[in-house]
Amino acid sequence: MIEFALIAPMFLLLIVGCLDLGQMVYAVGVLDGVVEKAARDSSLETGDTAAADAKVQEVILKVLPGADVSSTRRSYFDFSDIERPERWNDANNDGACSEGENYVDENNNGDWDSDVGSTGNGGANDVVMYTVTVRYDPIFALPLVPIDWSRREIASTAVRRNQPFATQDALGSQSGTC
Repeated sequence: MIEFALIAPMFLLLIVGCLDLGQMVYAVGVLDGVVEKAARDSSLETGDTAAADAKVQEVILKVLPGADVSSTRRSYFDFSDIERPERWNDANNDGACSEGENYVDENNNGDWDSDVGSTGNGGANDVVMYTVTVRYDPIFALPLVPIDWSRREIASTAVRRNQPFATQDALGSQSGTC
């Protein structure tokens, strides 16, 4: 009885930990698959981003009931533009567009941006980075753990080029001053 009293809490903690980890790994696998499908469906000429986002949420809520699902899309002219800053004359070599330095407004928004991408699904032939973030309360939370694991976050990203159903818009070439 004494041995069981000493070992049972650790054994139960191990079982709950395995169930918790299994739920998270399964959720990541399902999320990756549904994000890839949604990104592909959204890249077609007839793609409906709202329907794709709704499908992702529907699938994730079956695996993680009560989860908060959010998604973002950033569109770029080409794969090499992903998370690239707009071109600028970095005269003082500080790595930021400082006052008085000139830049090229490639995304035509009137400001220098550290990421040349535009919000949304873009147009023909644009490269889209689709990211879905899921926050959820685990079903099998580990009790008595010093780390607060009451809320989890997982994310998945897919990058696709939109179907070339029209001529791609050119990058902007207006100049500006920081």
